[in-house]
Parts: sequence; structure tokens; C-alpha cells
Amino acid sequence: EIEREIFQQLGEAGETTEREMLDASVGQITNLVVVAMKNFCSSEAILNRACLVLHNLSLNEAYHGTLLWTPNCYQMLEWCIGNYPHDHVLQQSAGGTLQRLNATLSANEELRVRFTHSIRAQQQHSLELARQEAVYLQEQHLEQQQQQNMDSS
Repeated sequence: EIEREIFQQLGEAGETTEREMLDASVGQITNLVVVAMKNFCSSEAILNRACLVLHNLSLNEAYHGTLLWTPNCYQMLEWCIGNYPHDHVLQQSAGGTLQRLNATLSANEELRVRFTHSIRAQQQHSLELARQEAVYLQEQHLEQQQQQNMDSS
């Protein structure tokens, strides 16, 4: 009887520790998953597993804020749904995550407004990076042309 009580208490202590570890790491986990999704966007297997991780995190409403504020998380889930229509597990996990996040957003107007502004800011940042890259590539192209002109003279 005493042994069973000890094991039960140890089990509860272990679960609490695991929960505390997850609570402390959920931001880092979410960010790493999204970075992996972006870096391996052509790997259906990786995206499938990544969507499952995000799905599992979204089952805890306390983590919805983290999922919403992790840059590109929401967009990557949408992107996966649009680009892998035949992967039913991915569709279900990404779709379920987005449904839960949208329910959280629809229940809180202030959060929805902040999220909309955050998405716009991320889009502006992405556009600026793309513009900078285009300018850089154009400059490289001009330098190559000038070099070729000098070499042919």
C-alpha cells in the first residue's frame, strides 16, 4: 500500500515536471518547428510531423498565444494546407490547429487586432527583404555585365 502511494506521488511529480518543462519551452519548440518548416518546405514528411507537433501544442489553449505570436507559424500552417492537399494527416492537423487559433482570435477582439497588425508587419518585413534581395541581384548582374564588357574590350 505504501509503495503504491509512493509510485503514485512520483508519477504525479514526474507529470508536473514534464508540464513545467513544456510550459517553459513551448516558445522555443514552436519557433524551432516553424524554422524547420521553412527550411524544409519541400519535405512533405517533415511538414507532416511539424504540423502534428503544432497540432498537439494547440490542444492546450494556454499555448495559443505562443502559436499566434511565433513569426510565420500561422502562415506556414496555411501554406501547408494549400500546398499538400493530398496529405490527409497534414490537412487534419494543420486545419485543426488553425480552427482552434481562429476560435481564440474570434473570442478576443483585442487579440485579433494585435494579430492582424503582427501579420501585416511580418508581410512588410518580408517585402522589404525581397526588395533588398532584388536590388542586390540587380547590382550583381550589372557588375557582371561591366566585367564582361571590360573583358571583351
